[in-house]
Amino acid sequence: MADLKDISKQKISQVMTPLKAGQFLLLGLLWLLGCIPVITAGASTCAVFYVGIKILNDEPGLKICRLFFKGIKQNFVQGLLMFLISIITLGGLGALIVWAIISEQSLFIIVLAACCGFVAFVFNVFAYPLIARYENSFVNVLRNVIALMFTYLTEAVKLCVILAVYIAIDVLLFRLNLIAGFVSLLFWPSVIFYTICYRLFAIFYKVEHPIKYDENGDPISE
Repeated sequence: MADLKDISKQKISQVMTPLKAGQFLLLGLLWLLGCIPVITAGASTCAVFYVGIKILNDEPGLKICRLFFKGIKQNFVQGLLMFLISIITLGGLGALIVWAIISEQSLFIIVLAACCGFVAFVFNVFAYPLIARYENSFVNVLRNVIALMFTYLTEAVKLCVILAVYIAIDVLLFRLNLIAGFVSLLFWPSVIFYTICYRLFAIFYKVEHPIKYDENGDPISE
């Protein structure tokens, strides 16, 4: 996995407090701000996860804004490359799915396009936290994303189903009331990023702290 960046190695805290909720809300708003130039959208997404793990680690005295912009600077190049890949994979496959449905292609083609789209979605969900978490070359980042996706396939599917439900609810809000939809954007990124941080960094902790066994096959407690 390569070296950890300057973030805590301890296990994430499972306790959600009003302070953490406020910090993630601020992170979501900073992300919206950071995506305005478009070219910084990828780095801003990486920065959210860079700061998010610090929040989940209960690190004291966090300066969210300062850390967020540090995360953008630190991950700008790889974040930009990943953002371009996101546009190609998610945008291209999304267009393919829409085309297959509108042009009334066979069910097999529609299902195949949907499955490819889901795999691309999982890939993108894993990639940005991985960039934020580890010092690595971009090629190795992509390799590690693929390895983690298939190693923790069950967890990945569960996470992406949850995210799909979140997104569907937000789309429904926009359809019901445009104002309610725009207001929800102030909160929805925070909920989504918290969910990804909580679940993916739990996976990263398992990778970084593999269980060791003694000669009898029993786990060694550290």
